[in-house]
Amino acid sequence: MFKSKKFIISLAVFCLIILLIVQKRDVIFQQGNPIPYALAISKMIVQDKGIVEVWKDEQYLVKRGKMEPFIKKMVKEGWEYAGRDKIGNALEFKKGNEMRRFGYQYYTRYYMVIFG
Repeated sequence: MFKSKKFIISLAVFCLIILLIVQKRDVIFQQGNPIPYALAISKMIVQDKGIVEVWKDEQYLVKRGKMEPFIKKMVKEGWEYAGRDKIGNALEFKKGNEMRRFGYQYYTRYYMVIFG
């Protein structure tokens, strides 16, 4: 069993993948666990959505430069869009006397994460 070529090759590939993950863990896990972001991106692509919530962390994934789905979501919840702070990378919303800022940052070349 241990002498078959398929087993040895698959074991070598598995060890190589583990070694690469261990060596590049700082890059792979720079935003924390990348799996929720990958699932959100795949959900956005497959379901053709403009906005997807990332793993119940009040983080939202949108296509880069397309913030309208998030703004519409917040307006639907009763917030009024007050503007965009380009220097601070934030979207500002007002509801009565209350003001909220939602920071955002580029996640990949095609997607942005909006933090709630």
